[in-house]
Amino acid sequence: MQPKRGALVAALILCGFSAPALADGNLLAVGGMLRASNSAVYEKLIELAGGADQARIAIMPTASGSLSSSKRFQGELQALGVPAAHISIVGIDKQNYQTSMNDPAAVKPLTEATAVWFVGGDQARIARALYNADGSESLTLKAVRQVFAKGGVVAGSSAGASILGATMPTAYGVVMDTLDFGVAQQADQRGTALLKGAGLFKAGIIDQHFDQIEETSSGRAARMASYLVGQQPAKGFGLDTNTAIWIKPDGQLEVLGEGYLTVMDASQASKDFGVYGTRLQNVRLAMLGHGDRYDLNSGEVQPAEGKEAIAAGNEYLVGNQLLTDLSAVSAMSRAVLYGLADNTATRQVGLMTRYNPANGYHYGYRFEFSETEGFRAHSRFQDSLTNYTVSGVRLDITPVDAALRDPARSTPQDVGSSRWPQAVRAVTFRGLMTSDASNRFEPKRALTRFELANALQMTLAAEPALDKLPKLVDVPAEHPLREQIEVVLSNGWLQADGRFEGERAVTRQDWALACKALVEGFAKTSLVQRAELQDVQGLDPAVAEAAALTVGAGWLSAEQGRFEPERVVSREEVAYSLARLLGLAKPS
Repeated sequence: MQPKRGALVAALILCGFSAPALADGNLLAVGGMLRASNSAVYEKLIELAGGADQARIAIMPTASGSLSSSKRFQGELQALGVPAAHISIVGIDKQNYQTSMNDPAAVKPLTEATAVWFVGGDQARIARALYNADGSESLTLKAVRQVFAKGGVVAGSSAGASILGATMPTAYGVVMDTLDFGVAQQADQRGTALLKGAGLFKAGIIDQHFDQIEETSSGRAARMASYLVGQQPAKGFGLDTNTAIWIKPDGQLEVLGEGYLTVMDASQASKDFGVYGTRLQNVRLAMLGHGDRYDLNSGEVQPAEGKEAIAAGNEYLVGNQLLTDLSAVSAMSRAVLYGLADNTATRQVGLMTRYNPANGYHYGYRFEFSETEGFRAHSRFQDSLTNYTVSGVRLDITPVDAALRDPARSTPQDVGSSRWPQAVRAVTFRGLMTSDASNRFEPKRALTRFELANALQMTLAAEPALDKLPKLVDVPAEHPLREQIEVVLSNGWLQADGRFEGERAVTRQDWALACKALVEGFAKTSLVQRAELQDVQGLDPAVAEAAALTVGAGWLSAEQGRFEPERVVSREEVAYSLARLLGLAKPS
C-alpha cells in the first residue's frame, strides 16, 4: 500500500534551516510536570552527567517560589542511585539572587557539576540571576556555560526548559492574549513577551506545557505561532508535559517521554496585527513522539524505529468535526493527530474563544490545520496507545465574530458617529467594551460604573485582593459582574461605600482613578509626571493624585488647569484610552 501522500520514506522533511553543531555538551529540556515514573528522562540525565557514581548534579531553584520542587527532585535522583553527596541545591534563589549570582561561594557547586538542572516556575526569575544589570553575564551563567562546554548536560523542566534558548517566552496572561494584544514589550504584560535566555540552544525558542489546560498555558501553540513570526530563526519547539527533548552536540534532537514535541516553523508565514486582533497564514508544523528524531541542521524528521507510514485508505478515522475549544487539554494534538494524521480528512478546523460576562458577547479565532504537499504521517502501537509522527502541516489563524464571520461584518452600526471609530472597533471586537442588543455602541452616551468595572477587569484580568473584598448591598452575589466588581473595588480602581451604584454615570474623578490603574496595570509602569490642577481640592487624596498624574501623562485633559471632576465621561473616551493601551490608537 502507498503512504497517504508520497512514497514511504524513513526521513521526513520539515522546513529545514542550516544550524551548526550546538557545542560539546548536551541539553535536556522537559515540558513541565516531570513524573518520577518517567524513567527515560531521569536515566538520560544521569547517563549524560556521567552515570550514577560519577554524576555531580547542581539543582538551580531560582525559578521557583520555594525549595520544595528542588528537594523533591533531589530525592528522586537519590532513589535512582545518585549519592546524596553528589547532588547540590545551589543557594541562588528568588530572594537572594542579586547578592549571590556573582558570589564565588554560592556558584561553587556549579563549577564542580557535570549536570545543571533548572527547576520550573518563572523563567524571568532565572534570567535575572543569569545577567547583570548592564546585560553582561553573571558568574552564575559563566559557570553554567562551563559545564556545557566541558561536555556536561544542562537541563530543566518548564521554565527551566525555556531558559535554555537564546530567547524565551514569558507566561503572563492566557494564551489568547498574544492574539488579542500582540507580543508584549516586557514581562508581566498581557500578550507574551520574549526575554533573553541563557543562549545555549540557538536553533529556536523552547516553549512548554503545550498539552495542559491551565490559566497561562492552554493552547500554547497559538501564542507560539504568533510570537515566532519575525524571529531569527523563526523556529519553535513546543513540549508537552512529562516529555523531553535531548539535544545532542551534533545537532540531533530526540524526543523522550509520553507526550509530543511540536516543531513550528514561521519562516514563510505572514502576520497581521491590528483592530481585529491577529491574522496568521502559512505557519508550518510537525509533531514528534517518543523516540522520534529531528535534525536541527537539515530539518529532517526521522520516525522512531517500528513506526510505519499511514497508508491512504488505512486511516483509523473517516472525516472530522469542528473542534469548539482548542484551549482544552491536548486539543491541538487532537486536531493534528486525529483530525489529519489518522484521518481521511485533509483539513481540521477549530476555535479558540473568549466571552464577556456582562452580556455574553463572545468572539475568537478560527484555526485551520491542513495538509501540505509534503504531508507525512507515521504511527505505531505502544503501551496500549498509538504514537504518531506527523510533518507537513499548515496552520492558518483568522479572527472571527460570534457568528464565526469576519469581525468587520459585525462592527457596531453607529461606529461612524464616534470621534475615534477605529478605537471603538478594536475594543468591541476584543469584548473590552460591548454594544447593546441592537449592535449600537452609543459612543456619546455617558459610561456607567457597571460598564467601567467590566472594562477594567476585561482589560487587566486581575485577581481580587482577598483582604479588601467589599460588602455591597446593591450588587447581589448572582449578579453577572459581581466578581469583576469585587476585583475592581478591592484593588482600589474604583471607590464605593456600601453601595456600588452601578447605573450611575462615571465622572472624571472616577475615571482618573480607573485610568491610572489601567495605564499602570497594563503597561506595568508608574506615572510620575504631575499636572497642577486648580479644582481638585477636597477630593479624596487618591483621586486627586490620580487626576494630577493622568493629566500630567496626557491620558486626560485639563483646560487651563481645570480638571472638572464632576463632568461625566463618554463611552468613546474610554474606548479611545483602551485602544491607546493596545497600541491601536495614537495620542490625540
